[in-house]
Amino acid sequence: MPGIRFSALFLLLVLLVSCEKDAIDKETFGSIEGFVLNSQTDEPVYNANITTTPPTNSILTNSDGTFYFDDIPSGSYSIQARKSGFKSNSVSVTVRIDGVAHASIPLSPEPDDIDDGDDDENGNEGD
Repeated sequence: MPGIRFSALFLLLVLLVSCEKDAIDKETFGSIEGFVLNSQTDEPVYNANITTTPPTNSILTNSDGTFYFDDIPSGSYSIQARKSGFKSNSVSVTVRIDGVAHASIPLSPEPDDIDDGDDDENGNEGD
């Protein structure tokens, strides 16, 4: 009888240990939300290409200049915004477990695209 009890207790112990959750290398996720603005007019910049380093995926800003990355691993990221006619710019954020990091990225118009008020009705430079 003592051998059977010992075997039953041993089996119960093995079952309890094997049911323990494995927390090793558990990846945790968060999100990034933000917007891209024209640095001179504070107007939203839509269809700007947004990328992250380390890489996650590439997205475009919405018509209101907003973007959202969901379910990305927690950690530090550089977020870069690019749009034709603007100088690219990047900001750094830290994504926390189950958190939302916020980013505001101003883009400066390229010098050729800056309106100096000296253009005629066809967009030609004046003297």
